[in-house]
Amino acid sequence: MKIFGFSIGDDRLPGELAGAGDAARDRGDWPDAARHYRAALSRDASRADIWVQMGHALKESGDLTAAAAAYESALLRDPDVADTHLQLGHLFKISGRRDAAATAYARAVGLDPTLRDAIEELRSMLRKGAKPDASVSAGLVESLRYTRRHRPAPSIAEPADDDRATAIFDVSDLLGYFHNARLPTGIQRVQIEVISALLREPPVEVQIAVCAFSIDRSDWVSLPADLFLDATRLALMEGGQRDPDWQALLKDIALTVDLSPALIFPQGAWLINLGTSWWLQNYFLKVREAQRHHGIHYLPFVHDMIPVMAPEHCTRPLTEDFISWVQGAFAHTRDFLTNSEASRRDLITVADRLGYGVSEDQVQIVRLDADFRRPGDTPPIAPAMDRYGLDAGNFVLMVSTIESRKNHLAAFRAWRDLITRHGAEAVPTLVCVGNRGWLNDGVFARLESDPTLQRQVRMLSGVSDSDLAGLYQAAAFSLYPSQYEGWGLPVTESLSYGKVVLASDSASLPEAGGDFAVYFRQGDQAGLLDALERLIFDLPYRQSLEARIAAGFSPRPWRALAMDILSRITTGQTPPAAPELAIPVATPGRYYPLHRSHSIAVGPGLVTGEIFRSGSGWAAPEDWGCWTRDGDGLIEARVATGASRPMRLFIGLRGETQRATPWRLEITGRQLARGSLGADEIQWVSRTISPEMIRDGILRLRLIGSDQASASSDTRLDRNSVGVIGFMVCDAADTETRSAFVEALAMDDLDALTVGEPTL
Repeated sequence: MKIFGFSIGDDRLPGELAGAGDAARDRGDWPDAARHYRAALSRDASRADIWVQMGHALKESGDLTAAAAAYESALLRDPDVADTHLQLGHLFKISGRRDAAATAYARAVGLDPTLRDAIEELRSMLRKGAKPDASVSAGLVESLRYTRRHRPAPSIAEPADDDRATAIFDVSDLLGYFHNARLPTGIQRVQIEVISALLREPPVEVQIAVCAFSIDRSDWVSLPADLFLDATRLALMEGGQRDPDWQALLKDIALTVDLSPALIFPQGAWLINLGTSWWLQNYFLKVREAQRHHGIHYLPFVHDMIPVMAPEHCTRPLTEDFISWVQGAFAHTRDFLTNSEASRRDLITVADRLGYGVSEDQVQIVRLDADFRRPGDTPPIAPAMDRYGLDAGNFVLMVSTIESRKNHLAAFRAWRDLITRHGAEAVPTLVCVGNRGWLNDGVFARLESDPTLQRQVRMLSGVSDSDLAGLYQAAAFSLYPSQYEGWGLPVTESLSYGKVVLASDSASLPEAGGDFAVYFRQGDQAGLLDALERLIFDLPYRQSLEARIAAGFSPRPWRALAMDILSRITTGQTPPAAPELAIPVATPGRYYPLHRSHSIAVGPGLVTGEIFRSGSGWAAPEDWGCWTRDGDGLIEARVATGASRPMRLFIGLRGETQRATPWRLEITGRQLARGSLGADEIQWVSRTISPEMIRDGILRLRLIGSDQASASSDTRLDRNSVGVIGFMVCDAADTETRSAFVEALAMDDLDALTVGEPTL
């Protein structure tokens, strides 16, 4: 008998021959190991385990084709061994067959969802653009769903099969939050409660679905409803970030996002984002594509404008990303949701500063006056008191993220004054519940510098819902001295538990507390101290306030808030005739950088080049500019001078970081320029564009990185190709503008030419 062309004459039993092969393997003699495994298989070819070892030996010997055949022979005999699929995936990976490797890894994970190596390898392949077999991906996603299913749940949406509108809620930032924290804070809580209420009790008028935006794939995918409900259920339970059930669920979510096919929006669907998306640099590129191809309506919930209105309380990167998002939001929708009159005023103010006209009727207010108590759930107070060493009725509760805007320092100053006036024994403990945010060094430095204050202040984080409910019920009252809010959920939360809340009168807080909260003038430290003294030492006064809350405060169920959000859809209100679908104007003589926004203030002089990007051929903007993806990036712009005169184009290109790449520029299919870029080389290209190249006043400029465009998806090493720094167009006869551009480029001062905002 011959196996792989070798004659076998050894009369030992298969097990003995395999053992000799193992011994050769252990001493690193792979050819000898392969020889013995061949002999063993000549005696008994049904042994899948020996076929696997044969594959190892052949792979290490460098015969990758024969090794693949050996692994596949093992799988023919025993197809349900996850490790064999894993080994086959490794072989395909080193052979450069990324799609085949991803398919093998996906099969391994489907057979054993705990096989960490397979999970990590699969995600790595997917991030590099590999595309596993669609049926294998679908089967894996479905198996993950069923292994975690705890209840019947509506299936996540396929395109609508009736005349109802479709509302698809984007939960990208909620999933991102879950990878760093478990217990939700304000904005995360709103998303969890609103979307869960709609999934558990779907409305008749609107089909509900959930999606997430994948950074690696730069696209949305559907998130199964049952998986979302499982995540939100576990997030609200006790347990740390490292809880095995929580970690397993996060892995299921990650694989689902990585493996699910790109979401195809039903025509005219509403994409509703109740959270944030400013950290997703390619988000609006994909919104534009979905609007152009599927006519979707983008509807963001603007919780506040703090990074613009109070940037001193935000980090610079947050402010930059938020301002970039603000420009994108106004350019891609004319409908907004917000939570208060104060937030609506701020939104309109920012729109006016940027030169966008937004009227009050375009901004729907959805008040967050929700009931934070769980129906029928009255958790006992004693466990929370014992856990945190507190005495019921002898502490004041302050619930907020620990950051400068929340004004912990004012609370600390007031507590120090109370101790000085009345003595520590007479002053209740201040219990601060919340995770660390940004710009909070002063808060902890103040505590560390004052031992007396340390004894009177407790800082708690990671408090479960049940413990927080116990703390509210046992507190004397709550405190919320925040300097700026979009709504102020802890105010409503305190009132839900029947507790008086002392809040500042800033921004939206009087709307959140209504007639049931006690207020002090923001910045009035003496007024804060006076109000605290009365609430602490005048028990009849406090009891009268609690009675007023019990008699008159009526928080709404979360589903009522959810239906408020959907009313924008169910009442037939639709955005104007899709102005967001128009191609933006490139003003002659104005330079448009394609880098991430670095602006820390808004005004009519802001410029964004991001909006001119079109199609799927773009990576996310970076600090210098933007890479094309797969060597094919499209820029579309209306030229304000019309199409009757020649135009001059200036465009900055950057070579790939590790190799030289040929490139060419095309306009409406005609070649304009070509060349080659060295690794990381920067070139500025200037060409004249004849009038016939500009059709209907639209400049369509395509940048093609030749090597990348011709590579197959299964062998491409890097999805990024030639990058674009920025561009400018002007009248070809305008020598003054052309000279100004050359001078600005020489002086490294192109910002001087970024004046104004592209209009739609």
